[in-house]
Amino acid sequence: MKKIKEQGIDLWQFDNFSHELAVKHFITTRSIASTEKEFTLSYSSSPDKEEIRNNRAVLASLFQIPEGRLYFPIQVHQTRVLKVTSQTQSDALGETDALITNEKNICLAVMSADCVPILLYDKKNRAIGAVHSGWRGTTGKILEKTLTEMNRLFGTTGENVIAGIGPSVCQDSYEVGSEVIEEVSRAFGKDTRLMIAKPNNKANLDLWLANKIQLNAFGVPDHQIEVSNLCTVKNNNYFFSARKGDSGRFAATIMLT
Repeated sequence: MKKIKEQGIDLWQFDNFSHELAVKHFITTRSIASTEKEFTLSYSSSPDKEEIRNNRAVLASLFQIPEGRLYFPIQVHQTRVLKVTSQTQSDALGETDALITNEKNICLAVMSADCVPILLYDKKNRAIGAVHSGWRGTTGKILEKTLTEMNRLFGTTGENVIAGIGPSVCQDSYEVGSEVIEEVSRAFGKDTRLMIAKPNNKANLDLWLANKIQLNAFGVPDHQIEVSNLCTVKNNNYFFSARKGDSGRFAATIMLT
């Protein structure tokens, strides 16, 4: 990934997406240059709703689209996937953790503060996806379900997908308990790469690898998958982290141009 600045906003971009002229994408950070304000995008993160509206307006301006073309799902750590069109209303976005579209000038956004944001681009069929995948979404295989839905609606196949696994909690910083261990084992079997065992029936979980496994299973080649390797806990100066006590949320965003 590379760090850039636009309109005074610190942003990150995937290298593999940056070479694709048909898509525009950004990963936001927590800062606005030369101010003490934080660039949080979640209405639940601040009592100042006007601040969030203003921040979302800034984000829309980065894509040069009206605010109504910026779509945020109401994330609930489940596995619902929604196709977005220019006719999609905000009340359709409830209880949704992944968005897909094949329409131009619609920006899909998912928010995070440790969970894994994933961006998808089908370069053959000109379709995109944005996925929010915490441990519940990962063990529920929301990424697999998103890719399957893109295949059903747009004809997406693995060899044509470019994927970015965004900044999120890394294995070193992600200790989980028995409930999560059991769900990971149920979803992925006894893949010892995913968890490093610790005392007291705990383990450190690798969400990046768990999502990469789903991409590979769909047929996405390794060289078309970029993992940010940016841990939100270790890079808390750039990204919000719930594990560090932050209420703010950054966003992973993508649009067909």
